[in-house]
Amino acid sequence: MQSDSRVMDLVYGAVFGSLFPLFHFAARSFTRRERGHEIADQIANAFMVLRPRYLEAILGNTAQVLGLRPTHARVEQTAHEMVRQHARAWVDFFHFGQRPVEEALAQFASLEGMDRFDAVLAEGRGAILLTAHAGNFELGGILLRSRNLKVHAVYKPDRFAAVERLREGMRAQGGVVGIPVDGVGFSTLPLVRLLREGALVGMQGDRDFSLNGVPMPFFGREVPFPRGPWELAAMTGAPIITSFFYTDGDRRFHAHFGEPIRIEGGRGERMAAIQAGMRSYVADLEALIRRHPSQWYCFYPFWDDPARVVP
Repeated sequence: MQSDSRVMDLVYGAVFGSLFPLFHFAARSFTRRERGHEIADQIANAFMVLRPRYLEAILGNTAQVLGLRPTHARVEQTAHEMVRQHARAWVDFFHFGQRPVEEALAQFASLEGMDRFDAVLAEGRGAILLTAHAGNFELGGILLRSRNLKVHAVYKPDRFAAVERLREGMRAQGGVVGIPVDGVGFSTLPLVRLLREGALVGMQGDRDFSLNGVPMPFFGREVPFPRGPWELAAMTGAPIITSFFYTDGDRRFHAHFGEPIRIEGGRGERMAAIQAGMRSYVADLEALIRRHPSQWYCFYPFWDDPARVVP
């Protein structure tokens, strides 16, 4: 969501242009990661005061997830915690991205499905690591770097240039190659080439920026999910591996790699396989969010996205 005022957009751009370098500095300067989290919490609290429009969208999304009214105390508590968790995820990304990879690895309490991931790598066909705006997906790059693996991350650039510069710098330092897209329609040829060469391609699967997604049931209502990753899998034969990274109450990290999903067969069979794969991914994502509702980061009305409303 963007401000309706160009002046306010400039103001917020200046604010974020100052805050995120501060995030970066704090994460580098403090030995104790918890100190960075304290600063992140303060910034998150200020954000909710300054941007009530965003908070309103978060409350609506959280209410749908929890099956409660937006004014319910649990909804308000979870929504505020989500903003803080999002800010802490940035601190963790900056903190561990500037330190020896062993420090981040020491924080992983579990690596679920790593054997499945390794089996796919052994095939040498490349793979699509399909994640979501949940937990801290940037940790995936750090985890792969520890195993001398490189991932090509497809992403939609942040509207604030200062934020994007910092994120890209940290990703590059961690061996992640960013592939920016605008969500309007982009050539898949570079991705096809990478996957056919056996590369790993990371993609987000929970936001339909192209507005041509496939409706899927999600927390009781249908909402479009992007078809791009699935069509790419059908074109290349590369398997899709659901990949989630999240944090527990002790601030420890967890990684989850799902069963590989393969889109094969003739045209009709491929479409059926795509729909089945998408249902599996959405169910996996919903299960994750039910367990950790404050770690799904969406700052616009997900089920009632104004971008999908026809005037």
